[in-house]
Amino acid sequence: MRVAKTIELDEHTERELRVLAKRRTVEARLQQRALVVLLAAEGLQNKDIAVEAGLDRRQVALWRERFLAGGIDALRKDAPRSGRPATITAEIESRIVRATLHDRPVNP
Repeated sequence: MRVAKTIELDEHTERELRVLAKRRTVEARLQQRALVVLLAAEGLQNKDIAVEAGLDRRQVALWRERFLAGGIDALRKDAPRSGRPATITAEIESRIVRATLHDRPVNP
């Protein structure tokens, strides 16, 4: 059976995580991630944290590992996702914006 790595928090980090977990102006996913780390620091298992936070145990394990690797900053960032490459370059976009804002149509 695998055992998750222990998370130990210093006073400052714990306070910051508690603020993130409770503040209403913070994104819900960041609140959830902060809660995961706080519960992990209390010694709860991933399956118990998953029930408490409304996540899958694999997501709990992921955020626990990301926190251990990068601290609170790692909780704030999502991993890059794959997707279709951009079809409009920055040059074309700037021409469109310039034409929209500064050029008058022939027959307004």
